[in-house]
Amino acid sequence: MRCSARRRSSTSCSRSARTTSPAGSSKPCPSTSRRSSPPRRHIRSEGGTAMSTPTLKDEIIEKHGQNALDLVLTVYLNFYYSELEIIDLCARWIPRREDLREKSYLLHHASDEVVHARLFKEGVERLGLVWDEFDHDKYRIDDIDQRFRRLFESDDEIEVLIGLNLYAEGVLAMEELHQLGRNKPEYFPEFARIEREERRHMGFGLTVAKRLLDEDEDTRRRGIEYCKWYSEHLENYLGGELSQTISWAIGQGFVEADYIPRTRARFDETMSKLGLVEV
Repeated sequence: MRCSARRRSSTSCSRSARTTSPAGSSKPCPSTSRRSSPPRRHIRSEGGTAMSTPTLKDEIIEKHGQNALDLVLTVYLNFYYSELEIIDLCARWIPRREDLREKSYLLHHASDEVVHARLFKEGVERLGLVWDEFDHDKYRIDDIDQRFRRLFESDDEIEVLIGLNLYAEGVLAMEELHQLGRNKPEYFPEFARIEREERRHMGFGLTVAKRLLDEDEDTRRRGIEYCKWYSEHLENYLGGELSQTISWAIGQGFVEADYIPRTRARFDETMSKLGLVEV
């Protein structure tokens, strides 16, 4: 699931994106440890006795078990913290771009991610949890943090475009958003909308990356090497850290049985648009 290792406090909103999700951008086996949560809402029965109203969190646990709730939280939290990373990454590159249209891509991109971060936070709160009252760190994926740190430290724009717009968003996040939003819209009601907007971000990346690759042969050579690195990363990511979670998610109907081959196909299709791989 979402692609993007450092620990933070559970309420931190600083840059970053630990269990693994089936996907996005873009998750290891869900934790089964307990966490604090707000009390259920109470209503009065006709006799005046207080009765608790089940939350969406309760519904998920009752229908799919604790692992499902852990999976849902892993998805939402890693997407949320990834958006914070992306906002900072866009801000880093805005002053470096000279073309006004390409500057505007980054402004639109960052603005969208502010909205998406809010939607992911609201997704957690819709479950019946209070955002600041449970441990976020147990759901964070180390690999995501490591990849975003690599991108934030890079001064090679083609590396950032391939790693962020095309791989993290165009491959991992897009497949995760698509499948979870289609199969479990009751848990991920905003994912179809977010998927459409992430597609725009991929388009921004393709436009700028094509220009850079066409202008300089050395840039194209580096682009091919970055593409190879992410291809190897994808195989290790899906086949190692995520394999058990993906199998479990398939069994519970969160994602389709062909999740892994579809993600591979999405990678090849995306990178082929830049002429970096042959399909």
